[in-house]
Amino acid sequence: MIAYLIGLLAGFVPALSTGPVFLTLVQNSIDHGFKKTVYFIIGVALTDTAVILLTWFGLSQISEGSEAPIELALGGGVLLMVFGLVFIFKKEKSKELDQATSSGKLKKLGLFTQAIMLNAINPIVWGFWAAISNYAITEFNDSTNELLFFVGVLNTIWMTDLLKAHYAQKLKRFLTGKLKGYLKIGIGLVLLFLGLKMVITPLF
Repeated sequence: MIAYLIGLLAGFVPALSTGPVFLTLVQNSIDHGFKKTVYFIIGVALTDTAVILLTWFGLSQISEGSEAPIELALGGGVLLMVFGLVFIFKKEKSKELDQATSSGKLKKLGLFTQAIMLNAINPIVWGFWAAISNYAITEFNDSTNELLFFVGVLNTIWMTDLLKAHYAQKLKRFLTGKLKGYLKIGIGLVLLFLGLKMVITPLF
């Protein structure tokens, strides 16, 4: 249960990220309404789940069910810190929200497919979930707790995605460049902390 609660908290890191999926979700809800945007959210959820399962299974084979090797912890820690630095220092593109998706009327299947393509072809998504999978393996070293952690992460993402879609119009008004900057710095600091913890723990 503790792993699930940690997962719920960790889920706010990707949930608050103002990347292409976040911005496209908000714009889709404004253009097509909440009910149709649910299909976009389902597409994102299925893609995230598939990527997590693939990266988790692959990294679990490296640890082979025993204590995670120190190289895995160090590599994952460095990867998380890199992502943290990217979040802090990467420049945000101007007018990104308005450019996130076309204004044409998309059908439900189109929104679902758009979400899968947007998520699946993004190498940052794969790298991020690989880093999170690495964190789960080295932190819990138990398949049940690792699974509970991921369920917690995904639950937070799904609930916040539904809230984003429901309050998209208000959210867009408050989603200023300054706020996005603060969110990015906050997420970056969290990732840096988790990465440092993964690196320091096995060494000391």
